[in-house]
Amino acid sequence: MRHCLSFLAFIALLGGLYGYETYKGYKVYDVVPNKVQHDELSMLQYEEGIDFWRLYTPGRMSRVMISPEKIAYFEEFLKTHEIPYEVAIEDMEGPIEEERRSMRKSRQKRATSVPRVTPDFSVFWSAAEIETYCTFLATTYPQFVTLETMTWSPEGRRIYAMKVSSGPVFGQKPIIGMESGMHAREWASPPTVLYLLNRLIENPSTRTELLARVDWLIVPMQNPDGYEFSRNSNRLWRLNRRNVTATCVGVDLNRNNRYSWRQATLTQPCGSQTYPGPSPLSEPESFHLDHLMSRYAHNMKLYLSVHTFGDMVLWPWGYSGSPGWIETHAEHQALGNLWRNAILANGGRSYQVGNVADVLGNAFGAVDDHMAGTYGVPYVYTLELTSGFQFQYPEERIEALAFETFHGYRAMALYIGETYG
Repeated sequence: MRHCLSFLAFIALLGGLYGYETYKGYKVYDVVPNKVQHDELSMLQYEEGIDFWRLYTPGRMSRVMISPEKIAYFEEFLKTHEIPYEVAIEDMEGPIEEERRSMRKSRQKRATSVPRVTPDFSVFWSAAEIETYCTFLATTYPQFVTLETMTWSPEGRRIYAMKVSSGPVFGQKPIIGMESGMHAREWASPPTVLYLLNRLIENPSTRTELLARVDWLIVPMQNPDGYEFSRNSNRLWRLNRRNVTATCVGVDLNRNNRYSWRQATLTQPCGSQTYPGPSPLSEPESFHLDHLMSRYAHNMKLYLSVHTFGDMVLWPWGYSGSPGWIETHAEHQALGNLWRNAILANGGRSYQVGNVADVLGNAFGAVDDHMAGTYGVPYVYTLELTSGFQFQYPEERIEALAFETFHGYRAMALYIGETYG
């Protein structure tokens, strides 16, 4: 395929699209609980058929999707606890079907166009296409990048890291670690990382600037099984695809890390979008990510976990019972502001910078707390992209998103290089 994406792969995708699980009758609610109501509401997050897209701190509007079977129960719960709410989306199948139509239309246009000789950021790539491009980079530019296989997923897909450096030995400079694609339905996070890789490796001027003082350790697709399942079967799938029991599949990889991991209170993991797994690092994806990062943690100065949605730059701590803000919160806030200001200066959106628990609420076993708490990485962030579009991010906006986030990545990298290089 060389450098461009294969249209035949997209034709194969279309066949999968028609076999999607339906979200007909699913409703999405905006709720604004106070502190007491928030505590009651949070008890529902492990129930099957209740999917909190965002459970913000008390007093802020949170968003939750409810299956048809749970609608009456959920609305009665809201009324009983006097929680203000509005129906934001009457039928979730509508936005999903609109996304499918848009994707089909864009691929019909591409069928008659001349293939690009540069990566195509006008469409979402498959996991196989992402791997093909990364392999191309490693074989074409071996002096700058090495592809390291970390492990193989439960369904047999490669999970790998891109080690990018202009030095003779990787890791001698300060390291920036990052991963994307951890949550399957968050399709817009990997393109920003692929665009970054393109600029780091294939753009001579950017390469010179951003490899001069730092090395990069990048996992572009952390959850390929879940990602492909979301693309071809269940659009809003979040988890990985390992069989947890004989009848249940999937663990939330961002609740499966060793630091601050907490056993779920539910006895049956089926249906929970935040199931943390039976034990810390029980999943091959999280275990081998931890193993990789532990090898380079001694010289890692920045770690980024790239997600959607929200236009946020969030720093530790996030787990309940934590000391609150990380001791270096002022430094974290300042570097987060560099990200925001760099994007604003290049015509992008305004990102909210702050503590992850204050902005999003508590979470246990998340990779940001793990990298800060277990390995003492000086700067650690969760990035939430694409506010206003939830998970159905328009393909025609991908390149603009990738461009704006690149300037955030660049600003952080220059600071790390100047501070530690």
